Amino acid sequence: MVNDLYQKIGLLFLKKNLIQLAFQFFISALIGVIYAFMIINETIGGYINKVLPSMDGPDLHQYLPIVITVLIYSCFIQRKERIFLEKISFSCLHILIAILSFISSLIVIMMVQFRMMY
Repeated sequence: MVNDLYQKIGLLFLKKNLIQLAFQFFISALIGVIYAFMIINETIGGYINKVLPSMDGPDLHQYLPIVITVLIYSCFIQRKERIFLEKISFSCLHILIAILSFISSLIVIMMVQFRMMY
């Protein structure tokens, strides 16, 4: 009886932690999507190009707003009991998710705009 209770409570905490972890990565992906919409917008994209100029198309430094935003978000949400290497790898994973979501949403936006032109 008591063992079943512990198993149910353990599964509840595991499910809650899994949902929290998925939500954290969802926020990182959302940051990437928002940045893609900002790049496409002519006004905001113009400001970004003035602040982070580029000679031949987008350069690596133009992804800095995503990296910095996700890094701050990742550092803010991490628990204190994690070791330093875990924190770094967790932050890198958040950044990778945000950049991949940025690139994929940018491709989708450009495909939609291209189809609307023709």
